[in-house]
Amino acid sequence: MPSSLDTRFGDGVVPPALRGVLLDFAWESERLWALDLPVEELRVADSIWLLDLPFWREEGRWFVVTPNQVRARPDRYVEQWARMLRADLDTAVHITERHGRTVILDGIHRLLKADLLGRNSIPGRRVPSSALPLIAAAR
Repeated sequence: MPSSLDTRFGDGVVPPALRGVLLDFAWESERLWALDLPVEELRVADSIWLLDLPFWREEGRWFVVTPNQVRARPDRYVEQWARMLRADLDTAVHITERHGRTVILDGIHRLLKADLLGRNSIPGRRVPSSALPLIAAAR
């Protein structure tokens, strides 16, 4: 049985800009957070390109709002703006390699907040490709 993410990919809901950035399987945040990975400092500038991708949902529709749209119009994207304001910059983001690029699996709101505050770095945990099966959602 396909997961909801599998269906979104198959139905073309996931925009081309996110293909190769998002993992192509459903995964669970709790499994990701449970991984015992060292924390390193990540340069905010290295991930800034992610802020132009439509990661976030709006009015029940997935993948329609970019973090930079939220930055430009916090009055229009109140829910995402509030989530960004609540983001804890002491909590590490999770990154992995996808098609030769470092991408954030968990922590886009923290990336936006760090950029807005002018931070040069944020704490991060690098998830090796060998650990990705450990975060896959149970079917």
